[in-house]
Amino acid sequence: MTEGDVIAAFVGPTRSADGTFRPTVGIGDDGAVLPDGTVLSMDTMVEGRHWDQRLSPADVGWKLAAVNASDLGAMGARPQWALLSLAVPDPLDTTWLMAFRDGLLEGLDHFGLTLVGGDTVAAPVRTLTLAVGGRASHPVLRSTGRAGDDVYVTGTLGLAAEGFYSPAPSPLARAALARPRPPVDLGIALAEKSLATAMMDLSDGLRADLDRLCLASQVSAEIDPAAVPGVPDLSWRLAFGEDYQLLFTANKTSRSAVESLSETAGVLITRIGTLTAPHPDPHPDPHDQRTGPFQPRLIGMNWPDPLFNHFRRS
Repeated sequence: MTEGDVIAAFVGPTRSADGTFRPTVGIGDDGAVLPDGTVLSMDTMVEGRHWDQRLSPADVGWKLAAVNASDLGAMGARPQWALLSLAVPDPLDTTWLMAFRDGLLEGLDHFGLTLVGGDTVAAPVRTLTLAVGGRASHPVLRSTGRAGDDVYVTGTLGLAAEGFYSPAPSPLARAALARPRPPVDLGIALAEKSLATAMMDLSDGLRADLDRLCLASQVSAEIDPAAVPGVPDLSWRLAFGEDYQLLFTANKTSRSAVESLSETAGVLITRIGTLTAPHPDPHPDPHDQRTGPFQPRLIGMNWPDPLFNHFRRS
């Protein structure tokens, strides 16, 4: 099973105890949207799975704040509050804990999040979970892209992969891996200006995340690999993840407005392709969920396989 398979197993009606409650948007986006515009999201980081000695304890704290803020920004939500679940080994390493705290509080302050509570337990391995909430006046989903829309990404893709794989990463690559700075304010602006027709954050790589957007919107896509901005290694750009940039779509009539917003926000925005109508797969593989009419195409070459999966060693 893949991570997507596990998530799909839990998708179903969402109701309160009296059977009346249902969120405006439930499982399947970067966050859940409640009827009053509150957006909720949560991410977990496990030592040895999400970080190792390349990240200091303070880096881990910052990154936990950043990856959660990224989900809110991808929904067009302004970050507000956070709850921390802290599971750490006994005996307690207080030096590690205080450094982690400093990095976490620095990251929360940077992204406008206030820590309002949480829970602490002993565990065999450090496992850190942050639940966050924000407000969105115009939440943007993955499921509202339309054939003919332009496909955009922000930032430079693959820097975190360079920070992970390279024996001598550049300072920019090291920072991208350890202290990502997702363009949260840009996501909010794209939503509030009604420019993004669909949007999500790039946490698992363009190859995996574009699949998810296409499936949710019931479209396909054609992507020009030469247009994807990033490091020279194409597989790092497309298949590693950890970028925490934005993947969004917009109507072709919005091109000048998107370019203007890029200049105003000081964030690189690059048009890399187009959403298309679903296409028949001439060689469907019943055992490969990536095949089918909604699978995006990479012009002139095959997609590299994702370099990480929680439930399948890569």
